[in-house]
Amino acid sequence: MSFSTTNPLPLEDHRAEERTSSTLRTIVQVKERDSKSWKEITDVTTVSKNGAGFSLTRPCVVGRLITLVMPLAAELRAYDHDSDFYPVLGIVQYCNAATVDGEKVYHVGVGFVGKQVPESFKSNPEQNYRIVGMTKEGLWEICESETQFKNRKQPRYWISVGITISLLKRAETANTKEETHTKNIGAGGMSIASTLEANVGDKVKVAVKELDFYAVAVVRNRKSGPEETSTLHLEFVDAQFPVEKIIAYKTLAAAAV
Repeated sequence: MSFSTTNPLPLEDHRAEERTSSTLRTIVQVKERDSKSWKEITDVTTVSKNGAGFSLTRPCVVGRLITLVMPLAAELRAYDHDSDFYPVLGIVQYCNAATVDGEKVYHVGVGFVGKQVPESFKSNPEQNYRIVGMTKEGLWEICESETQFKNRKQPRYWISVGITISLLKRAETANTKEETHTKNIGAGGMSIASTLEANVGDKVKVAVKELDFYAVAVVRNRKSGPEETSTLHLEFVDAQFPVEKIIAYKTLAAAAV
C-alpha cells in the first residue's frame, strides 16, 4: 500500500490542534456478527486529531465503531507518535450515499475514540454507541446506546472549515468576535469550537468568507471542553449552509492528487 501527500488546499481549514494538510490513504475495517468483517483502502479527504472523513463503496451504520489504520502525522496523534502507522477506533457520525462518476459511494465521517477496544464491542461488534464528552487528549468519549441512531433530516458532515463568529451582545455596543473552526456542518446548523461566553439562546453572526456565506445563528447547546474551549451547537436563522460546495470541492481536490 502506498501513501501520498499534497500541498495545502486553498480552502482554509482550521483545527483545534495544529495540523498538516495532506491526503492520506487508510485501511478501514468494519466488523459484523459471527466474526464476519470487511475492509477497504480509501483516501482520507479530511482529517484532524479528533476525526476524519472518507468515502467507501459500502455503507456503515451510524453509531457503530470501525477501525482505521493510517500513517497520520505525529502532531495529529494522541498516542503512538513514533509508530509508522496509527490504529484508531472511530465512531461513525454520518454515512451519506452519493453518486460519483456514475458509481454509488458513501461519504463517511468518524470521530476518533482511541485504540482501547470496549468490552461490549468485543462481544458484539454491532453494538451502537453515542458520544458523551471529550478527553483532554482531544479524543471522543463514548458509551453504549440501547437504540440505533436515527438519521437527521439534514445530515451533518465531519468537516472543519475556518469561520469568523461574532457574539451579538444585548447590552453592549461592541460585538465579541473570534476566528475559529467548525467541528461538523449541516445545512441548518453547525457545531464549532469557541472561547466566547455565549449561552443557550444567544445569537451570533457566522461568516465563511471563502464561500461568501454570512448568517445569524442561535446557540442551541453549549458543552464545555478541554482548557477554555467549548463546543457551541448553532442553528441558522433563515439561512441554509452550502455544504455541497465544500464536499464537492474537497472530493475533487483529493481526486486530483
